[in-house]
Amino acid sequence: MNFHNMFTRQEKSSHAWAISLIMHVVLLFAIGLLWTQQTPQGISETTSDKLIGIVIASTTSPSNQTQYFDESSYKAKTSTSEDTNAETKSLTLEQPLSLPDIDLPGLDSLISNTAVTPVGSALNGGKLADGMPTIGPSAEQIAKAQRKLPREVSRGPLAEISIFGGSPAAGHDFVFVIDRSKSMGGQGLNALVAAQQQITQALVGLSDNHHFNIIAYHHRPTYFQAGNAMVSPNKSNINLVNKFFDGLAAFGGTDHEMGIIAALRYKPDVIFFLTDGGDPYLNQAQISGLKKYCGERTSIYSVQFGFGPLQEKQNFMTRLAQETSGDFHYVDMRAK
Repeated sequence: MNFHNMFTRQEKSSHAWAISLIMHVVLLFAIGLLWTQQTPQGISETTSDKLIGIVIASTTSPSNQTQYFDESSYKAKTSTSEDTNAETKSLTLEQPLSLPDIDLPGLDSLISNTAVTPVGSALNGGKLADGMPTIGPSAEQIAKAQRKLPREVSRGPLAEISIFGGSPAAGHDFVFVIDRSKSMGGQGLNALVAAQQQITQALVGLSDNHHFNIIAYHHRPTYFQAGNAMVSPNKSNINLVNKFFDGLAAFGGTDHEMGIIAALRYKPDVIFFLTDGGDPYLNQAQISGLKKYCGERTSIYSVQFGFGPLQEKQNFMTRLAQETSGDFHYVDMRAK
Protein backbone atom coordinates (compact mmCIF):
# COMPACT_ATOMS: atom_id res chain seq x y z
CA MET A 1 0.00 0.00 0.00
CA ASN A 2 1.34 3.32 -1.01
CA PHE A 3 1.24 6.55 0.98
CA HIS A 4 -1.44 8.19 -1.21
CA ASN A 5 -4.01 5.48 -0.68
CA MET A 6 -3.47 5.52 3.08
CA PHE A 7 -4.02 9.25 3.22
CA THR A 8 -7.28 8.99 1.28
CA ARG A 9 -8.69 6.35 3.63
CA GLN A 10 -7.74 8.39 6.68
CA GLU A 11 -9.47 11.48 5.21
CA LYS A 12 -12.72 9.54 4.61
CA SER A 13 -12.59 8.13 8.14
CA SER A 14 -12.19 11.62 9.60
CA HIS A 15 -15.19 12.92 7.65
CA ALA A 16 -17.43 10.09 8.90
CA TRP A 17 -16.42 10.71 12.48
CA ALA A 18 -17.13 14.45 12.17
CA ILE A 19 -20.58 13.82 10.70
CA SER A 20 -21.36 11.34 13.46
CA LEU A 21 -20.27 13.81 16.11
CA ILE A 22 -22.44 16.59 14.64
CA MET A 23 -25.47 14.31 14.51
CA HIS A 24 -25.02 13.25 18.16
CA VAL A 25 -24.67 16.88 19.26
CA VAL A 26 -27.84 17.87 17.37
CA LEU A 27 -29.70 14.90 18.88
CA LEU A 28 -28.58 15.77 22.41
CA PHE A 29 -29.56 19.41 21.88
CA ALA A 30 -33.02 18.37 20.70
CA ILE A 31 -33.45 16.06 23.68
CA GLY A 32 -32.34 18.81 26.04
CA LEU A 33 -34.73 21.30 24.46
CA LEU A 34 -37.65 18.92 24.83
CA TRP A 35 -36.68 18.18 28.44
CA THR A 36 -36.57 21.84 29.39
CA GLN A 37 -40.05 22.38 27.95
CA GLN A 38 -41.51 19.53 30.01
CA THR A 39 -39.61 20.18 33.27
CA PRO A 40 -40.82 23.13 35.57
CA GLN A 41 -38.12 25.76 35.86
CA GLY A 42 -39.54 27.45 39.01
CA ILE A 43 -41.68 30.57 39.37
CA SER A 44 -40.68 33.54 37.28
CA GLU A 45 -42.08 37.02 37.32
CA THR A 46 -44.42 37.91 34.50
CA THR A 47 -45.71 41.25 33.39
CA SER A 48 -49.21 39.96 32.70
CA ASP A 49 -51.66 37.62 34.46
CA LYS A 50 -51.89 34.15 33.03
CA LEU A 51 -54.93 31.89 33.36
CA ILE A 52 -54.32 28.76 35.34
CA GLY A 53 -56.07 25.70 34.10
CA ILE A 54 -57.53 23.14 36.50
CA VAL A 55 -57.60 19.57 35.35
CA ILE A 56 -60.19 17.27 36.84
CA ALA A 57 -59.79 13.64 35.95
CA SER A 58 -63.05 11.77 36.29
CA THR A 59 -62.62 8.18 37.30
CA THR A 60 -66.34 7.49 37.19
CA SER A 61 -66.86 8.57 33.60
CA PRO A 62 -67.33 5.60 31.34
CA SER A 63 -65.11 7.13 28.65
CA ASN A 64 -62.37 8.09 31.15
CA GLN A 65 -62.20 11.50 29.53
CA THR A 66 -60.38 14.33 31.25
CA GLN A 67 -62.43 17.50 31.60
CA TYR A 68 -60.83 20.93 31.68
CA PHE A 69 -62.19 23.97 33.44
CA ASP A 70 -60.43 27.27 33.08
CA GLU A 71 -60.55 30.09 35.63
CA SER A 72 -62.78 32.37 33.56
CA SER A 73 -65.42 29.67 33.27
CA TYR A 74 -65.22 29.02 37.01
CA LYS A 75 -65.56 32.74 37.85
CA ALA A 76 -68.56 33.11 35.55
CA LYS A 77 -70.32 30.13 37.12
CA THR A 78 -69.50 31.31 40.64
CA SER A 79 -70.84 34.79 39.88
CA THR A 80 -74.05 33.34 38.44
CA SER A 81 -74.51 31.10 41.49
CA GLU A 82 -73.97 34.01 43.89
CA ASP A 83 -76.45 36.20 41.98
CA THR A 84 -79.01 33.41 42.06
CA ASN A 85 -78.53 32.94 45.83
CA ALA A 86 -78.84 36.72 46.38
CA GLU A 87 -82.03 36.79 44.33
CA THR A 88 -83.47 33.88 46.31
CA LYS A 89 -82.61 35.56 49.62
CA SER A 90 -84.12 38.84 48.44
CA LEU A 91 -87.34 37.17 47.37
CA THR A 92 -87.49 35.26 50.64
CA LEU A 93 -87.01 38.38 52.75
CA GLU A 94 -89.52 40.41 50.77
CA GLN A 95 -92.29 37.90 51.28
CA PRO A 96 -94.66 38.99 54.11
CA LEU A 97 -94.54 37.00 57.30
CA SER A 98 -97.72 35.06 57.97
CA LEU A 99 -98.74 35.24 61.63
CA PRO A 100 -101.33 32.94 63.09
CA ASP A 101 -104.59 34.48 63.99
CA ILE A 102 -104.96 33.58 67.68
CA ASP A 103 -108.01 34.51 69.74
CA LEU A 104 -106.64 35.39 73.14
CA PRO A 105 -108.91 34.48 76.05
CA GLY A 106 -110.15 37.10 78.44
CA LEU A 107 -112.34 40.14 78.65
CA ASP A 108 -110.54 42.09 75.92
CA SER A 109 -112.58 40.14 73.38
CA LEU A 110 -115.45 42.45 74.30
CA ILE A 111 -113.83 45.25 72.30
CA SER A 112 -114.99 43.85 68.99
CA ASN A 113 -118.61 43.98 70.12
CA THR A 114 -118.49 47.75 70.61
CA ALA A 115 -117.27 48.46 67.09
CA VAL A 116 -120.71 49.26 65.69
CA THR A 117 -122.35 52.28 64.16
CA PRO A 118 -124.88 53.97 66.45
CA VAL A 119 -128.25 54.27 64.76
CA GLY A 120 -130.07 57.43 65.75
CA SER A 121 -133.56 56.39 64.69
CA ALA A 122 -135.21 53.01 64.74
CA LEU A 123 -137.35 54.11 61.77
CA ASN A 124 -134.29 53.64 59.54
CA GLY A 125 -134.19 49.88 59.71
CA GLY A 126 -131.87 49.49 56.73
CA LYS A 127 -128.98 51.06 58.60
CA LEU A 128 -128.95 48.20 61.07
CA ALA A 129 -127.47 45.83 58.52
CA ASP A 130 -125.94 48.15 55.94
CA GLY A 131 -124.01 50.62 58.11
CA MET A 132 -120.24 50.22 58.12
CA PRO A 133 -118.84 49.59 61.63
CA THR A 134 -116.79 52.31 63.27
CA ILE A 135 -114.29 51.86 66.07
CA GLY A 136 -115.65 52.97 69.43
CA PRO A 137 -114.02 53.07 72.85
CA SER A 138 -112.60 49.80 74.05
CA ALA A 139 -114.00 47.94 77.03
CA GLU A 140 -110.81 48.69 78.96
CA GLN A 141 -111.17 52.42 78.26
CA ILE A 142 -114.74 52.30 79.50
CA ALA A 143 -113.68 50.55 82.70
CA LYS A 144 -110.88 53.04 83.32
CA ALA A 145 -113.21 55.99 82.85
CA GLN A 146 -115.82 54.41 85.09
CA ARG A 147 -113.37 53.89 87.94
CA LYS A 148 -112.34 57.54 87.85
CA LEU A 149 -115.90 58.83 88.00
CA PRO A 150 -117.65 58.35 91.37
CA ARG A 151 -121.32 59.00 91.74
CA GLU A 152 -122.07 62.67 91.29
CA VAL A 153 -124.22 64.34 93.95
CA SER A 154 -123.58 68.01 93.11
CA ARG A 155 -126.00 68.22 90.18
CA GLY A 156 -129.12 68.72 92.21
CA PRO A 157 -131.36 66.14 93.81
CA LEU A 158 -131.27 62.54 92.67
CA ALA A 159 -134.25 61.14 90.80
CA GLU A 160 -135.80 57.77 91.54
CA ILE A 161 -137.20 55.58 88.79
CA SER A 162 -139.17 52.39 89.22
CA ILE A 163 -140.54 50.33 86.33
CA PHE A 164 -142.86 47.31 86.45
CA GLY A 165 -143.14 47.68 90.22
CA GLY A 166 -139.47 46.91 90.91
CA SER A 167 -137.19 48.59 93.44
CA PRO A 168 -136.56 52.28 92.66
CA ALA A 169 -133.17 53.23 91.21
CA ALA A 170 -131.64 56.60 92.17
CA GLY A 171 -129.39 58.72 89.99
CA HIS A 172 -129.04 61.56 87.55
CA ASP A 173 -128.34 59.64 84.31
CA PHE A 174 -130.32 56.60 83.18
CA VAL A 175 -129.94 54.27 80.20
CA PHE A 176 -132.64 51.77 79.27
CA VAL A 177 -131.25 48.70 77.48
CA ILE A 178 -134.04 46.69 75.83
CA ASP A 179 -133.83 43.34 74.09
CA ARG A 180 -135.61 43.60 70.71
CA SER A 181 -135.15 40.01 69.56
CA LYS A 182 -138.09 38.12 68.13
CA SER A 183 -139.17 36.61 71.46
CA MET A 184 -139.74 40.10 72.88
CA GLY A 185 -142.11 41.20 70.09
CA GLY A 186 -145.79 40.75 69.40
CA GLN A 187 -145.30 37.14 68.33
CA GLY A 188 -143.61 36.41 71.63
CA LEU A 189 -143.98 38.10 75.01
CA ASN A 190 -145.10 41.47 73.60
CA ALA A 191 -142.67 43.00 76.10
CA LEU A 192 -141.60 45.89 73.86
CA VAL A 193 -145.03 47.52 74.06
CA ALA A 194 -145.14 47.12 77.85
CA ALA A 195 -141.62 48.58 78.14
CA GLN A 196 -142.63 51.60 76.05
CA GLN A 197 -145.47 52.44 78.42
CA GLN A 198 -143.37 52.00 81.57
CA ILE A 199 -140.42 54.08 80.33
CA THR A 200 -142.49 57.04 79.09
CA GLN A 201 -144.29 57.17 82.43
CA ALA A 202 -141.01 57.04 84.36
CA LEU A 203 -139.45 59.84 82.29
CA VAL A 204 -142.27 62.24 83.12
CA GLY A 205 -141.06 62.35 86.74
CA LEU A 206 -137.53 63.53 85.82
CA SER A 207 -136.34 67.14 85.82
CA ASP A 208 -133.99 69.10 83.59
CA ASN A 209 -130.85 68.13 85.55
CA HIS A 210 -131.47 64.46 84.70
CA HIS A 211 -130.66 62.73 81.43
CA PHE A 212 -131.54 59.48 79.70
CA ASN A 213 -131.01 57.36 76.62
CA ILE A 214 -132.56 54.18 75.22
CA ILE A 215 -130.72 51.36 73.46
CA ALA A 216 -132.68 48.62 71.72
CA TYR A 217 -130.49 45.65 70.77
CA HIS A 218 -130.52 42.26 69.10
CA HIS A 219 -127.24 41.47 67.32
CA ARG A 220 -126.65 45.25 67.00
CA PRO A 221 -127.63 48.26 69.08
CA THR A 222 -130.06 50.97 67.97
CA TYR A 223 -129.76 54.26 69.84
CA PHE A 224 -132.55 56.68 70.69
CA GLN A 225 -129.87 59.39 70.91
CA ALA A 226 -126.75 58.73 68.87
CA GLY A 227 -123.38 60.17 69.84
CA ASN A 228 -121.81 60.59 73.25
CA ALA A 229 -124.42 62.79 74.93
CA MET A 230 -127.75 61.84 76.46
CA VAL A 231 -130.92 63.93 76.29
CA SER A 232 -133.07 65.80 78.78
CA PRO A 233 -136.49 64.38 79.66
CA ASN A 234 -138.48 67.29 78.27
CA LYS A 235 -141.88 66.88 76.68
CA SER A 236 -140.55 66.93 73.12
CA ASN A 237 -138.02 64.14 73.79
CA ILE A 238 -140.57 62.03 75.61
CA ASN A 239 -142.86 62.23 72.57
CA LEU A 240 -139.96 61.06 70.43
CA VAL A 241 -139.63 58.01 72.68
CA ASN A 242 -143.03 56.78 71.48
CA LYS A 243 -141.95 57.21 67.85
CA PHE A 244 -138.74 55.34 68.63
CA PHE A 245 -140.62 52.32 69.95
CA ASP A 246 -143.18 52.45 67.13
CA GLY A 247 -140.31 52.05 64.68
CA LEU A 248 -138.77 49.04 66.40
CA ALA A 249 -139.22 45.64 64.81
CA ALA A 250 -138.54 42.56 66.92
CA PHE A 251 -136.17 40.25 65.01
CA GLY A 252 -132.65 38.91 64.96
CA GLY A 253 -130.43 37.24 67.53
CA THR A 254 -129.48 38.35 71.02
CA ASP A 255 -126.23 39.78 72.35
CA HIS A 256 -126.81 40.86 75.95
CA GLU A 257 -123.20 41.72 76.66
CA MET A 258 -122.94 44.02 73.65
CA GLY A 259 -126.11 45.89 74.66
CA ILE A 260 -124.83 46.55 78.18
CA ILE A 261 -121.39 47.65 76.99
CA ALA A 262 -123.07 50.05 74.56
CA ALA A 263 -124.89 51.60 77.52
CA LEU A 264 -121.68 51.91 79.57
CA ARG A 265 -120.31 54.31 76.95
CA TYR A 266 -122.54 56.99 78.50
CA LYS A 267 -121.24 56.44 82.06
CA PRO A 268 -124.74 56.38 83.56
CA ASP A 269 -125.67 56.03 87.20
CA VAL A 270 -128.25 53.32 86.41
CA ILE A 271 -128.77 50.84 83.58
CA PHE A 272 -132.19 49.23 83.29
CA PHE A 273 -131.58 45.91 81.56
CA LEU A 274 -134.83 44.54 80.10
CA THR A 275 -134.94 41.08 78.46
CA ASP A 276 -136.53 37.66 78.63
CA GLY A 277 -133.10 36.29 79.50
CA GLY A 278 -132.86 34.01 76.48
CA ASP A 279 -129.76 32.45 74.98
CA PRO A 280 -126.92 33.12 74.92
CA TYR A 281 -126.60 33.45 78.68
CA LEU A 282 -123.82 35.50 80.23
CA ASN A 283 -121.23 33.33 81.95
CA GLN A 284 -119.47 34.22 85.19
CA ALA A 285 -116.42 35.62 83.40
CA GLN A 286 -118.63 37.99 81.41
CA ILE A 287 -120.51 39.07 84.52
CA SER A 288 -117.26 39.73 86.36
CA GLY A 289 -116.05 41.77 83.40
CA LEU A 290 -119.22 43.87 83.33
CA LYS A 291 -118.91 44.44 87.07
CA LYS A 292 -115.39 45.73 86.49
CA TYR A 293 -116.58 48.09 83.78
CA CYS A 294 -119.38 49.42 85.96
CA GLY A 295 -116.86 50.33 88.66
CA GLU A 296 -118.27 52.24 91.62
CA ARG A 297 -120.53 54.38 89.46
CA THR A 298 -123.06 52.29 87.54
CA SER A 299 -125.66 49.89 88.93
CA ILE A 300 -127.60 47.46 86.76
CA TYR A 301 -131.29 46.85 87.44
CA SER A 302 -132.35 43.67 85.67
CA VAL A 303 -135.95 43.22 84.54
CA GLN A 304 -136.80 39.76 83.22
CA PHE A 305 -139.97 38.92 81.25
CA GLY A 306 -141.62 35.52 81.07
CA PHE A 307 -144.84 33.54 81.06
CA GLY A 308 -145.88 32.14 84.43
CA PRO A 309 -143.82 32.00 87.62
CA LEU A 310 -140.05 32.47 87.57
CA GLN A 311 -138.44 29.09 86.96
CA GLU A 312 -134.94 29.85 88.28
CA LYS A 313 -134.32 31.83 91.44
CA GLN A 314 -130.71 32.37 90.41
CA ASN A 315 -129.67 33.15 86.84
CA PHE A 316 -127.26 35.45 85.06
CA MET A 317 -129.66 38.40 85.39
CA THR A 318 -129.93 38.05 89.17
CA ARG A 319 -126.15 37.66 89.54
CA LEU A 320 -125.50 40.69 87.32
CA ALA A 321 -127.79 42.84 89.47
CA GLN A 322 -126.27 41.61 92.73
CA GLU A 323 -122.65 42.15 91.66
CA THR A 324 -123.29 45.71 90.45
CA SER A 325 -125.30 46.85 93.50
CA GLY A 326 -128.52 46.86 91.50
CA ASP A 327 -131.74 44.89 91.77
CA PHE A 328 -133.61 42.12 89.97
CA HIS A 329 -137.31 42.08 89.11
CA TYR A 330 -139.36 39.46 87.30
CA VAL A 331 -142.42 40.34 85.20
CA ASP A 332 -145.06 37.68 84.45
CA MET A 333 -146.59 38.78 81.17
CA ARG A 334 -149.61 36.50 81.63
CA ALA A 335 -150.65 38.58 84.61
CA LYS A 336 -150.75 41.78 82.52
